[in-house]
Amino acid sequence: MGTTHSAGSTPADSVGRAVVASAATALCPAVPQGEVRDLAGALYPHLVGTKYLTMFDNAGINTRRLARPVSWYAEPHSQTERFALAVEVGADRAHHAAASALGAAGVDAADVDAVVVTSSTVVRTPGLDVALVGSLGLRFDVRRVTIGSFASLGGAAALALGADLVAAGHRTVLVVACEMNSFMFTPGDDSPGALAPMALFSDGAAAVVLTGAGDPNGLRIVGTHAQLVPDSLGVMGFDVNDDGLAWRLAPNVPEVAAAHAGGSVAAALGSVGWETSSVDHLLVHPGGVRVLDAVADAIGVGRDRLGVSLEVLADMGNVSGATVLAVLERHLAAGPPPGRTLLTAMGPGFGFEHVMMVAG
Repeated sequence: MGTTHSAGSTPADSVGRAVVASAATALCPAVPQGEVRDLAGALYPHLVGTKYLTMFDNAGINTRRLARPVSWYAEPHSQTERFALAVEVGADRAHHAAASALGAAGVDAADVDAVVVTSSTVVRTPGLDVALVGSLGLRFDVRRVTIGSFASLGGAAALALGADLVAAGHRTVLVVACEMNSFMFTPGDDSPGALAPMALFSDGAAAVVLTGAGDPNGLRIVGTHAQLVPDSLGVMGFDVNDDGLAWRLAPNVPEVAAAHAGGSVAAALGSVGWETSSVDHLLVHPGGVRVLDAVADAIGVGRDRLGVSLEVLADMGNVSGATVLAVLERHLAAGPPPGRTLLTAMGPGFGFEHVMMVAG
């Protein structure tokens, strides 16, 4: 794969004023993982008893979050219908996540200076950012930034960009990640590249409020770091075909993550003068159990250090870019735990996004 090269770090002195005021999720209804496995068995009876269906049981997921009942996915649906539903449901979930985050932070929508929205599966122009202006009552002069094509990296990347916007003088920034992964599924595809996402991905949204004038003992963003792995375009992402967007998920994703996570984390921590041993809390995007294990091994920690990430994966599956913000929400549930926190995600690129935070 070659040597991992940095796509840039933002040092502590330029983003230290951003405080995480709140985080909230708005997920689609819960569905037992077994029901999705049974659907796969009904659609692809020739795969029953093979390793391709055992992945549903080995994914570390108890419940998934799906925008439609399981039976809906057994029938073919046109691109028009699926993309329209992704917009409709996505706008609703994004609104509810954002409204919950604003309420938890005690922030009025009219006081939001900038909104950062990320999605790879809600395809519309104008985008969710404009929809949120109307549904939330944001100011018409709010600064709007949309991040596309980041998928699993989106939540962490949007959080980092939100911190930069706070540092640039936007006092309150709303960050929203929304993904409607299940609408990308087409029942005629039984390739391993389609079955793995069928066993992992969920639908929903998450939001974070960042402020430049928050609790001085709150969770403060003190650095960010982005890094790309060269020659890795084929590892993960979406391709356009006659059915719409088709997942591209190489079987060696855990191996790629393992090969480069250690160096990427070391570079991120080094940009703020930290070492792995000095990090108190790890918030890792739960792309799957194998990916989490690979990252833990690469940075030299045990699976027990990834408890919150494993809990989120079990409860909701992989909601792509929104998932790491759901991990952050749980981290904040009882108030920000004191100490140093590393939030990290990996995804299309193949790349990494890291956000370093301190509380207390």
